[in-house]
Amino acid sequence: MRRLLVAVAMAASILALVPGTGPASPSGTTGIRVYFPRGDPGLDCKRVYPVRRTVRTPAVLKGALQSLLRGPTAAERQRGYGGWFSVRTAGMLRSVRLSRGIAYVDFRDFRRVIPNASSSCGSALLLAELDRTAAQFPTVRRAIYMFNGSRSLFYEWLQLSPP
Repeated sequence: MRRLLVAVAMAASILALVPGTGPASPSGTTGIRVYFPRGDPGLDCKRVYPVRRTVRTPAVLKGALQSLLRGPTAAERQRGYGGWFSVRTAGMLRSVRLSRGIAYVDFRDFRRVIPNASSSCGSALLLAELDRTAAQFPTVRRAIYMFNGSRSLFYEWLQLSPP
């Protein structure tokens, strides 16, 4: 019996480390990660680092993206985190839908808020922040982004072909 209890405790602690798979806390929240660049990226425009956040369950992907759009906190900015997202992009998530491992993420058009993201390094960084945040969940194989329901609008802004 003691071995069974130890095994159950170990399994629960392992699952708690994987975002979105552990039991929700009594308050209906769970820990997730959002990804921001930190310091000078050098030659790697896609280099982003995880920052822990807490979101409400069960809509953890939506909560993670909402948290990402708010950008780094003041304390995180003091530690060198940055990126495209800030209080100016907070609240710009319109919807998130998951179908067959693909997350369809629709934003309000934030091109005027962050116009320089359309450079080659800028678009790589923007997509790294979004993709790493979405892909942390085992149910998400890839994500497709839109502005006001239009894939073309989003990807052509980044000078990419829409998926």
